[in-house]
Amino acid sequence: MNRLFPIFAATLLVAAGEGRGQLRTALEVRSLPPAQAETGLPVDLRGIVVFSDPPSTVFLQDETAGTFFRLEGRLPPESGDEVRVRGKTFPGLYLTGIDETEFEITGHPGLPEAVPVSFEDLLSGRYHYQRVSVDGIVRTVTPDEENRAMVRIDLGSRILSVRVGAAPASMDGLVDARVRVAGLAAGELNHRRQLVEPYLRCQDWGEFTMMEKSRPLGSIGEVSPEEILTFAVGGSMRNRVRLRGTVLASFPGGETFLRSEGTGVGVRLLETELRPETGDEIEVAGFPEMDRFSARLVDATLLSRRAEGLRPAPVPVNLGDLLEGLHDNDLVEVEAELDAVYRGENATVLMLRTGEAVFPAETEWAPTDLGPGSKVRARGIAVVESARRSGEYRAEPERVVLRLRDAGDLAILRAPSWWTTGRLTAALFLVLAVTALSGLWIALLRRQVARQTDALLHRIEHEAVLEERQRLAREFHDTLEQQLAGLSLRLDAASAKGGDERLRGFLEGSRNLVSRIQTETRNLVSDLRQDPEGAADLVGALGELVESGDAGVGPEISMISPIDGLPPLPSRTVHHLRMIAQESVTNAVKHAGAKRIVLSLVNGQDGLVMEIRDDGRGFDTAAETSGKSGHFGCMGMRERCRKIGAAIAWNSQPGRGTSVTVTLPLSTSEGGHP
Repeated sequence: MNRLFPIFAATLLVAAGEGRGQLRTALEVRSLPPAQAETGLPVDLRGIVVFSDPPSTVFLQDETAGTFFRLEGRLPPESGDEVRVRGKTFPGLYLTGIDETEFEITGHPGLPEAVPVSFEDLLSGRYHYQRVSVDGIVRTVTPDEENRAMVRIDLGSRILSVRVGAAPASMDGLVDARVRVAGLAAGELNHRRQLVEPYLRCQDWGEFTMMEKSRPLGSIGEVSPEEILTFAVGGSMRNRVRLRGTVLASFPGGETFLRSEGTGVGVRLLETELRPETGDEIEVAGFPEMDRFSARLVDATLLSRRAEGLRPAPVPVNLGDLLEGLHDNDLVEVEAELDAVYRGENATVLMLRTGEAVFPAETEWAPTDLGPGSKVRARGIAVVESARRSGEYRAEPERVVLRLRDAGDLAILRAPSWWTTGRLTAALFLVLAVTALSGLWIALLRRQVARQTDALLHRIEHEAVLEERQRLAREFHDTLEQQLAGLSLRLDAASAKGGDERLRGFLEGSRNLVSRIQTETRNLVSDLRQDPEGAADLVGALGELVESGDAGVGPEISMISPIDGLPPLPSRTVHHLRMIAQESVTNAVKHAGAKRIVLSLVNGQDGLVMEIRDDGRGFDTAAETSGKSGHFGCMGMRERCRKIGAAIAWNSQPGRGTSVTVTLPLSTSEGGHP
């Protein structure tokens, strides 16, 4: 509720100003949001100039708050003048100001009384562009080239910068003095209209009031590291103290580490001080400040220096003591195994391992051939970079870094094993690759052996089948064909002896039947002699079937439209098709009483189509082709079709003839082994 009240009051003031048509107080002006200030609301207010920054800006303050206006090229009023300002609002970089201004000086009552503030008050922006005052201890005074000065003041919680518009006549007695400073509350701003860092602006050194003079350097008490920022009845010290010690390391930027009474202490010297060398015995005066884990001296001045020429000895430590922060800011030595190396532009980070713990070491002089797995001895300053709370009243280091000073702080005790993690990984991948390739080669070899075995088995089977076919052909030729020849000769002899007409007709018919059986036997022997996988002429085989019919005896058998370009078919396939055609012709003659039989070959969409059509009496295909006792013709035709991968169909109606259609896919007949 207390935080909302100022906003609510400011809103009422703005509303009141808008109701009168003009903004008449500084609080009304600075309370405008940027979008509303951009509209250029009219302003007419009276106030006292608290700071003049020619040639562009003047800051004024009334009884409500502070704001600023632009000069528009006119001579600025002086601090303490009372002015009346008319203009329009504009957003400003942080809070609303007045633009297109006209002002007149109405008096000179002097500067208003400064409001005492803390650093947190300045950081909140509550008193921005108002006259305020702070109390603190002067840390540093730095003149610049524009006849100005920058003063850093310790306010207790933070360090505040004060920009003074005049150089100091003398800096003696300013540093370490307690002062009260009055000035304009200002600050560094970013592009998001946020206050990054507050500071004070003073016209001259008249804004400084000496509250407590600084002590001469000779009267500053000397302390030990254990006395810095430890408990004191009157509170911990904020003024300068003296410390004596041996330089352990000196880094750029004034960062120096001393060993005093066996304890390491960090010191940050002023940039104007000469950089001491390692091993020097020095005395410094500086301000106590708590670092991340241990107290140190900052803004320190070098009082004395004696070069000893001896490098201080490091403290051998174990990892437990190092990680507990017992040697913070001291020079230590540790032996560890190098776990990893990370090289950057300005420094190299070495990850050191002892047991299960890993901690970093920073250096600028790491050897290029240094690799993981090396055992090293590292010397450097142990620095606790961050801490965490442990329990209710203690803090523990969270991250400890070893800062190496030069190349001599790192010694390689044992080179890394040739079998690094990278090489082991590469070897593992190589073994896996060889194993995979071996498995692939074995699989391909097995596949090749299987193919050769299948080919060999097929060849053996083919030769066995061919041998059996040739044996059957010999048996048929030497027995059945010879006996049929003898029977034909006897029928010829019986027919020549004469006899009645009926007997001669019977003998002639028997002789013709024997001749056809001989022809079929010779065809069968010829088929058996052929290679079943060799090519044969289907058109020629069907032509022989047509020509084998008796001229003028039985039905008329013809073949129409023999197709051109028929690819060679395996002899076994041709044999099965010829026997199917012959069985169809026999059925048409024997059962259908056909007078005309026509064979045809065409190339259809599904493959080669062979059709045997007759004009016989027809039959019931469902009953007659499914197999009857003692009738195996249609069953045998189906079996032959299955062997060559063909399909067979009967189409017949009683009294309208019969057609037998055999469809043979050419891919099966060409590439398969029916």
